[in-house]
Amino acid sequence: MGHYTRLAVVAFRVFGLIILFYAVPITLIGVVRVANGTALRDRNPEPGTMVAWAAYTLAGLLFVVLARPLGRFAARGLDAPEPSAPAA
Repeated sequence: MGHYTRLAVVAFRVFGLIILFYAVPITLIGVVRVANGTALRDRNPEPGTMVAWAAYTLAGLLFVVLARPLGRFAARGLDAPEPSAPAA
């Protein structure tokens, strides 16, 4: 694995963690409010809001889990080829 591939893997993992740190608490608060009944009592929430936050959380999780294949794909062609032994 070359330098650019490693850099891409780290970038995808950091990006995924940033998404997770942002989306997971909001998703959990929404689930608690719906289970509590306060979301329904205060105002009528749109069902698409929870679906959107759940999809955003899933995207962050996928970025973290699939960082290595995505990093290889993103850095394809940027890393120098491995030096081969000279022909005998």
